[in-house]
Amino acid sequence: MKEQIENLQKSFELSSQHIEDAVNPLEVAALFESNCVSYVLIGGHMLSYYTGTARATVDVDFIIGGADFERASKAIHKVYTQFKQHDRVYHVTYDSRRPNVKDPERIDLVKDSFPLFSTIVQKYCIVLRAKQQVVKIPTIEAAIALKFAASISPNRGDENKPIDNADLMKLIRTTSKFDEKVLLALGELIYSGGGKELIAVVNDVKQGKTISL
Repeated sequence: MKEQIENLQKSFELSSQHIEDAVNPLEVAALFESNCVSYVLIGGHMLSYYTGTARATVDVDFIIGGADFERASKAIHKVYTQFKQHDRVYHVTYDSRRPNVKDPERIDLVKDSFPLFSTIVQKYCIVLRAKQQVVKIPTIEAAIALKFAASISPNRGDENKPIDNADLMKLIRTTSKFDEKVLLALGELIYSGGGKELIAVVNDVKQGKTISL
């Protein structure tokens, strides 16, 4: 587990080589822990944990438990004063103030407004500990469900589809053991019938097939 948490640190270090004001997900997690915020780390850094391969990512992404969202936002606003807060419909981002930045988002706090998100925060997350470091991430089933939801979302844009599909396949290939009942239940939270489609996708990947959602 120590090695896997170190992958999160390596992911941050790799990101820092490309982004001057990159944010360390472990530092944000520590801030949430000290403020008793319910959260799970998602996005590119979460993928680094499960795949074992560090990857550069522009921002750090967290789902925040509904009752704790205001407290989480205030904590970030107080500590990360170098960023500009941007309130959106279902999430709040903290954006770089540097000029001519193509992708300014550095911290993304996602509200648990959707059943899938709230269920993962409440039930399907695991706590990683190594020395003084603590971070909560989704279970492998929840991580797969999140990436599946992103892969089929019409809001993601065509340019993201190949990356989402590749990431989903990598997650599925990380382990041979899944709780199919959990996958089915989480898929149904995405849309009616989503559980069966998710199981079918997992089986296709396990059989060596390439998916395109």
